Amino acid sequence: MIFERHEIGSAWTGNHGYTDGQQRLCTPAERDIGFPYDSQLADGLGSELQVGYSWMAYAIDKGSYGDWVDRGRPKPTHREFAEYIAWCIDGAAPVLFGEVTALKHRFERWSVTYNDAATGLPKRESGFDGVVLTGPGPQSKRLPQVADPRIFDGVGFWFPGIVAGAAQLAAQSPDDPVVIVGSGGTAAATAAALVRAQVQNEIIVLGNQAALYARADSYFENRAFRDPKFWSALSADDRRAFSDRLTRGAVWSNVVDLLAQVNTIDYLQGEAIEIRHDPVGDPAGALMVDYRTSADPKSVIAQPASVVIDATGFDPWWFRSLLSKTLAARTLGEGEMRTNMASDLSLPLMGAPRLHVPMVGQAVGPAYNSLMALGSLSDAILRPYVEAALA
Repeated sequence: MIFERHEIGSAWTGNHGYTDGQQRLCTPAERDIGFPYDSQLADGLGSELQVGYSWMAYAIDKGSYGDWVDRGRPKPTHREFAEYIAWCIDGAAPVLFGEVTALKHRFERWSVTYNDAATGLPKRESGFDGVVLTGPGPQSKRLPQVADPRIFDGVGFWFPGIVAGAAQLAAQSPDDPVVIVGSGGTAAATAAALVRAQVQNEIIVLGNQAALYARADSYFENRAFRDPKFWSALSADDRRAFSDRLTRGAVWSNVVDLLAQVNTIDYLQGEAIEIRHDPVGDPAGALMVDYRTSADPKSVIAQPASVVIDATGFDPWWFRSLLSKTLAARTLGEGEMRTNMASDLSLPLMGAPRLHVPMVGQAVGPAYNSLMALGSLSDAILRPYVEAALA
């Protein structure tokens, strides 16, 4: 059973933030929900998935396979990928639409409370052996900031009409740059969207890394996402370094190449401290982004801005608010939770049924919080249940 607040693939459609839906995936379409169709799956399952649920099967069903091949197998847009996911789920599992508000467990079973989308009334479904939590989570709240219509985050910036509105606000202060706080994929995509919106202001990307690190499509890196033996041989530090370099703090080279062609974009190294008004306390005052550099961490630099986009990332631990206070408290040691996560990507919560959280599963496998090996992800989560049912 699937619980969905808005629609299937809502973080990809462009209707609910996170993206405008028009950007292309940085991974090829063949990295679909069954990839890599591993031979370690149950007999015939890989072939069954390929025939019934692959991107190729979807394109054939929609009558677009030949055209897709003739066009050089372009990577899907975010919205196209959301439509593919919805096609895969259609008829495969029941979907209940509504916002999940609580997870509770009793007698080794979970119950899910949600507000029904059609009526707004609370409902509960019970008897689940495990729960899988997905989604990027809301914007992180690490960066203190004032309330101001000129400040956007990595979710709301992408709602329909907002990018154009941000461009209009920036045009009202043409001498002040647009400042994007962050140094990963969200920051780079935001900069690209502003370029497409024909923003004439200078665009400054302010990140705590030395630069926007490019992620190329390399066999040696890609192989690591689907090779469990390779991953298990790495130390915890090496796993963290790999994930940070290739998933968290990297931008695919095609996006970096696009930004490099625009002479109005600059990158500043620094750690943002606060977004404030100048003078302080004046809601009509100019926007300022205070930051420190690694070379001089004791000095605070004030960067004026016409518009600010906080693209520092999302909160993958958002689900704590759904748990009881006792259970949520057990998740506060994030490092311990990641390190001791089971191979099925469930958290070590003694006394509770399995709670799978792939978005923080980098310690188990580098592909589990991305689109790099969705088939392996599904296998890792479902295998214990299948083995228990066959025992």
